Amino acid sequence: MMPTSKETTTDSLPETTDLRNLDVGVEPPELSETLGVASDITAAADAAQAIGGEHAPMVAIALAGMAVAGGSKAFKLYRDWAEQKHEREMKKLEIESQNQGLEGQQPPPCAAKCTAMQAEIDGLKAKLAGIEKKTSTISADFDGDDVERQVKRMKKRVDELFEIVEKS
Repeated sequence: MMPTSKETTTDSLPETTDLRNLDVGVEPPELSETLGVASDITAAADAAQAIGGEHAPMVAIALAGMAVAGGSKAFKLYRDWAEQKHEREMKKLEIESQNQGLEGQQPPPCAAKCTAMQAEIDGLKAKLAGIEKKTSTISADFDGDDVERQVKRMKKRVDELFEIVEKS
């Protein structure tokens, strides 16, 4: 026997469910939205800060725009450009020193800075030697906590002795 169209439509309808007794299980987690900053933009801001000067904020905006627009490739291009600029400046100084007859010696500003840095290094070496001399008497198995405990015990014993003397 073939079902009628009326029987087919009522059989295919879903049963109604009472939503008050429906178990939904574990509560869904609360969602939050965070906004991250791409590493290229952060690197661009760091590079602009390192450049310094009055135009650093504009450079930071330009580099951030490059990072967003071109991604890491654009930032790599800028970094290569900056390295080439530095190399050009160093080559220019080298040519100027050759023209001044320095013949491979450092230019005067560089030589003065090198002398100052060498003096600072020598001072640090002297301080380090003094510290090493003072700490050489401490053995390798030195336990500072043990010494601290002994000092506390001695202080306690001295206080007890003072109390005994005061009572007498």
